Amino acid sequence: MGAMMIELFLSLALMAHNAPEAAAEAVPAGSAVVNTDVAPAETEAANAEVFDTDAALSGVNGWLNGVDNYRARFTQIAPDFSSSTGILSIRRPGRLRFEYDAPSPLLVVADGTTVAIEDSDLETIDRVPLRSTPLWWILKPDVNLAEDANVTDVWQEDGYVYVAVQDRNEEMDGTALFVFNPETHALEEWFVTDSMGYTTRVTLSDVETDVRLNPRLFVLDEPQDDRRRRRQ
Repeated sequence: MGAMMIELFLSLALMAHNAPEAAAEAVPAGSAVVNTDVAPAETEAANAEVFDTDAALSGVNGWLNGVDNYRARFTQIAPDFSSSTGILSIRRPGRLRFEYDAPSPLLVVADGTTVAIEDSDLETIDRVPLRSTPLWWILKPDVNLAEDANVTDVWQEDGYVYVAVQDRNEEMDGTALFVFNPETHALEEWFVTDSMGYTTRVTLSDVETDVRLNPRLFVLDEPQDDRRRRRQ
């Protein structure tokens, strides 16, 4: 499995996958680009009287459920601080496409059932069930983060709302931290920390909502070439 694919697996797309070479090259989360621990006690105390956790969760759930189609630029920062960019397209429920800019060989497609990662350099396709990835929390029908996941913390700091979650059934290792705009409740970025403590960050920009997206964007055909492999 190539290094670029490892970075993706550490991102929101495939937190369920781990590889030894990624751990060897990665930088511990403690020295990563951002601290994903809970908000400082003094900040929590300052915001305690004005911040409504239930209202915040209701707002972000409403935004995730209310926007069926959207497209954005994304920037991904891997645990080793390498970066990649591209276009993210989402068609809810269940469908997503990460199209990486050159020279990255990666293409990621969620078709409603599986998440497929194609590496054109290695001529491989890896697939995992969508429900086994953190993507399910934002792509599923009728998103309700408090019911769908174990919400470990919610706070507002520096003009953003942070929602930290873990898998309620402990089938996915690690944690995810979603970052939302407190006024529009739009998803702006996320952090995924794997079970070894390595964090990947994905930031969105130039978000377009209610755009028309070709359904074929969310289909990744299985090639006949025997050099490619399928993992379930």
